[in-house]
Amino acid sequence: MPFSPETPPASRRAYSLLALLLASVAGSVNAISFFSLGTHTSHMTGNLANVGEYLANGKWTMALTAAQLVLSFLLGAMTATVLIDVSRRRQRGRHAMALLVEVLTLAAVGIWSTKHPAAKEPTMLWGLCFAMGIQNALVTRVSGAVVRTTHMTGVVTDIGIQLVKMMTWVRDGARGHGVGGLVWMLRKLPTAEQFARTRLHLGLATSFLLGCTVGPLLLFKFGPAAMAMPCGVLVLLVLLDVSPAGAYVPMTPGT
Repeated sequence: MPFSPETPPASRRAYSLLALLLASVAGSVNAISFFSLGTHTSHMTGNLANVGEYLANGKWTMALTAAQLVLSFLLGAMTATVLIDVSRRRQRGRHAMALLVEVLTLAAVGIWSTKHPAAKEPTMLWGLCFAMGIQNALVTRVSGAVVRTTHMTGVVTDIGIQLVKMMTWVRDGARGHGVGGLVWMLRKLPTAEQFARTRLHLGLATSFLLGCTVGPLLLFKFGPAAMAMPCGVLVLLVLLDVSPAGAYVPMTPGT
């Protein structure tokens, strides 16, 4: 598993970089889609809830619209899984195909929006949900279902759990050693191996928030061309993935 203590440090750093950058992409896409189209597209909880609520109110057309977003996300996840399975035996570039499809999808939505700034085509939302489905499935497969980048509910939950564990670890280690023991444990905390996942999750939440902030700022200033920012990050990840120096280590068989 890429984020387990048994994984070499260099590999963990590579996968962490992938996850952090993708979290910023998801945050920016989610915020841009909300401000420009009125809907979040990086997580499906609200959209799936909307399907049920609209059905309960007899709003069949709106229920169908919400269901289409969920289906688009699902198709994106399926697409990423197929592309990862096809590429799993490559020496490098194992994630490049899925990332490129995500880039092309986001770029197509951005270009269409630039040429038709007043349009509210449902296909634009479908494309954004499809792209986020690709990304979520990619990170889920790569991390062994440890990391998500398109929604933060689980990440924030894990941060809360780990913060309590960290406080307990410091308390137990410092017990009987006074203030000096407490200071010593606090100094060890940033490099404690058992809390590596906590640092990653804190980074994911921060990256997602950064994307949610920068994306709208670029949208307000440059319009739909703001989609160039997440596309640029994804292109960078593709280049890192295919380059000999920056390629990620092989995925665990069966992931």
